[in-house]
Amino acid sequence: MRKEKMDLDQVFPVDMAIRSIRANTVTQHWHPFLELGLCLSGEGWFHIVDRTYAVRPGDVFVVNQAQPHIANCDPGKICQFLFIYFRPSILETSEPELLLPFNSKPFVIRNQISGELPIARDIGRLMSTMSEELEQKQIGYRSHVIGALMQSCALLVRYYRSLLSEQEWNVTQTSFNRIFPALQFIREHYTETIHLEDVASHISLSPSRTYHLFKESIGDGFKEYLIKMRVKEAQRLLIGSELPITDVFLQSGFPNHASFYRSFQQLVKMTPRQYRASVGTTADFMNFP
Repeated sequence: MRKEKMDLDQVFPVDMAIRSIRANTVTQHWHPFLELGLCLSGEGWFHIVDRTYAVRPGDVFVVNQAQPHIANCDPGKICQFLFIYFRPSILETSEPELLLPFNSKPFVIRNQISGELPIARDIGRLMSTMSEELEQKQIGYRSHVIGALMQSCALLVRYYRSLLSEQEWNVTQTSFNRIFPALQFIREHYTETIHLEDVASHISLSPSRTYHLFKESIGDGFKEYLIKMRVKEAQRLLIGSELPITDVFLQSGFPNHASFYRSFQQLVKMTPRQYRASVGTTADFMNFP
């Protein structure tokens, strides 16, 4: 089994993991990147935000960077999953619309695609191709992976598009085109002091309209989204460095000690010190923040 990295490569931000999961061995977590999951074998459950999906082999799952989730298995059994992780940047410069399934509320509330559907089988084959290429790293593997990833996302967009009316699709597409530069702006500046007004100015909307656009488009408000990005950066620094906790929260963008501890405990369910001490013995998902 390959040892996961603390973060994705900046030049080629795609990676994979094959996980064998037993009942109740994975803690709730989320990633600062996007995720495609494929159940390879076994039966269990996938908890995403406040929804629970029964999992069967062949099922595909779509998870964005703001959705807490847990993969679980029925007692006494083992489930095996293939996960493909990637940063939005790998698609942003080519076809941003391929990110719609990960950043649009009408889509992200439908995280599961049943393995009985042809699209799940097609995406499953593409994910297997990506997995093999990332493992073997033969000449040209990056091109193979990017091609398979773009095909997977294109299939996802077409599938989700088929679930919406023409009016719903137009509203979804318009909202995405509006929110997309705001999400880019936050990803680039979340460790700095930024406010809703800064993001609103960046996308030429009023603060009130920007706030509602966040809720309508991705389900999180601006502040919730920003805090999740900062907490995830703090987790990365707690695991990957020996920085004092004061430096961790300052480098993560938190304005003060109190807001950092409050947000961290609310989202991670433990203190930063407890997290740093226990992460080596918790489920290995936590080693891939």
